Amino acid sequence: MIEYDELFTATSNKIPNSNRLLERAKDKLLSSMVTGPYRFPANVIFVDHAKGSKIWDVDGNEYLDMTMGYGPLILGHAPDVTVDAVQKAVCNGTTYAIANEHEVLMAEEMCEAIPCAERVAFCNSGTEATMMAIKIARATTGRSTIATFEGGYHGVHDYALVGSPISSGTGPAHAPEASTDCNGIPENITENILKLAYNCDESIERIRQFKDDLAVVIIEPVPSGYPVNMQRFLQQLREVTSECGILLMFDEVISGFRCGYGGGQEKYDILPDLATYGKIMGGGFPAGAVAGSAAAMSSYISSGEIAQDANERKVFAVGTFSGNPITMQAGAAVLKFLRDNPDSYRKMDELTAWAKQELNQWAEDNGIAANMIGENSWFIPYLGDKPFTHYRDGKDNAHTLRNVVYSNYMRHYGVYIPDLHTIFFSTAHDQADAEKFVETSKKVLLIMKEQDMF
Repeated sequence: MIEYDELFTATSNKIPNSNRLLERAKDKLLSSMVTGPYRFPANVIFVDHAKGSKIWDVDGNEYLDMTMGYGPLILGHAPDVTVDAVQKAVCNGTTYAIANEHEVLMAEEMCEAIPCAERVAFCNSGTEATMMAIKIARATTGRSTIATFEGGYHGVHDYALVGSPISSGTGPAHAPEASTDCNGIPENITENILKLAYNCDESIERIRQFKDDLAVVIIEPVPSGYPVNMQRFLQQLREVTSECGILLMFDEVISGFRCGYGGGQEKYDILPDLATYGKIMGGGFPAGAVAGSAAAMSSYISSGEIAQDANERKVFAVGTFSGNPITMQAGAAVLKFLRDNPDSYRKMDELTAWAKQELNQWAEDNGIAANMIGENSWFIPYLGDKPFTHYRDGKDNAHTLRNVVYSNYMRHYGVYIPDLHTIFFSTAHDQADAEKFVETSKKVLLIMKEQDMF
């Protein structure tokens, strides 16, 4: 058994080439953690290539990848359907910044798939999508305040980094206060943000209380930091926002095309006014989109006349790479595959459910506080001693420390998962992969128990 105080040295010895690259990265990059484990800037592996459910680092080590690019690689690494589409597309140019047919085809595909979508606007990331959607909501309603949920992840723009997953929470648990999460964000930005708590009646009443100021309520239908089924609460949100004349926006950057082809909207049979997308829709390339009803997006829809748009103060949101032809073709190839192979979702969900159940039952039988919590084909490892009943439980010190230890051991033994982050299955994962994840987890958790970490 490798004890934890020996683990970093043992892992470091396996990755000399990655270590050299990390030192070079530290000298030039603002953050060497951007593409490495979330917390620890040590033993960062640098990927050389990837295929299916596996990645190989620059030292030749193979890993079962349970990260899948933090969600977008629903078909696994370098699937033939994407590679073929991109190889064909790149021969015709990489970007135009001029209208192209592929943007139209992708918009049609998304409007067909997404229940709320009558119009789509493209951008280049989930961050850009939520930032654009907030502008649209404010312009459409004529109100300035937005409501977001404590622990919800909506990117890294200013309005997203107020009570985000990096926050431990401020104020009462069921009536959180808005506070900025890092330097560089003006404190007065919190004046236009109402923070809410998941799954509680106080949130519904606070929406009613601030209805005259609220432009939009924004929520991940399956929250990345609290991935539980909230069918009833989401229905309550739809009812109260409709009652109060407030827009409801689903951030489907993760759940879009993963809960099913229609995303969280289809899963819960709830129709928001706006929805944001990224990850899967890009086919492995940078992508983002805002979708919604024509009424909700009326402040953005162009008349086709520049002067008229300026006079009406239409929302201005453009980008050189928005609707990029390579991205549009890669994304469309993935979406069409998912559309035409709906059984892919059943297989992913069943494999994920098996892995969670197998590991959770084993942990309970062995008196180990480990619980895999999530929906459909993704979940988080919760290693806290108390029940996971509120987002703030995920900030428990015992859970946080154990999760970092667990993740580092898993990577050492060839299963790549990031510290304190979500685990994703893909169509490329098979039963053998699921068994490797489960058996390696059992091995690691027993090692941790033997060192009195539980």
